[in-house]
Amino acid sequence: MSTNNGSFHQLGFFVYSFQMVEQQVEDIIVLLMNADDEMVAIFMSELDFSEKLKTVDVLFSRFIDVRRELKGADKKAFHKVISQVIKLCERRNEILHSKYDTYQNVDGRLGLIRQNSRLRASKGVREMSEEELLPEALDTDVKNISSCLEELEVYRLKVLDWIYETDGA
Repeated sequence: MSTNNGSFHQLGFFVYSFQMVEQQVEDIIVLLMNADDEMVAIFMSELDFSEKLKTVDVLFSRFIDVRRELKGADKKAFHKVISQVIKLCERRNEILHSKYDTYQNVDGRLGLIRQNSRLRASKGVREMSEEELLPEALDTDVKNISSCLEELEVYRLKVLDWIYETDGA
């Protein structure tokens, strides 16, 4: 097996980048809960990432509702960002729970073949999916992660501003 395969690097970079999204979501939860950091960490250690996404969405909505001077439009916009993160999470799960083989395409480029199977009980079938991953294959996914990180940071900073504006007034 060749270790000179940029697809391996890109796969690792995707996983690493997604961890930054998870950290950003956790940071926003800590701010919104406005409690002892260790108590929040204890609470979050029992949640998987999809539960953290639901939690941060509801906490943010509640935060806005309690502070009547804040705009309800922020709730919709934040929910949209969380919906984008949920899609990224689905992609991350596909990538993490797949089987991989190396391959060389007709141009001699090294890549990975990602295979995944999923049971569809309602249809009574097992569906197989396969994706060829050349080094640049995850570029769009990494850009989507970067975009979500930027948007989450905007909301993290807004929450900080709101907390200190309200508390300081």
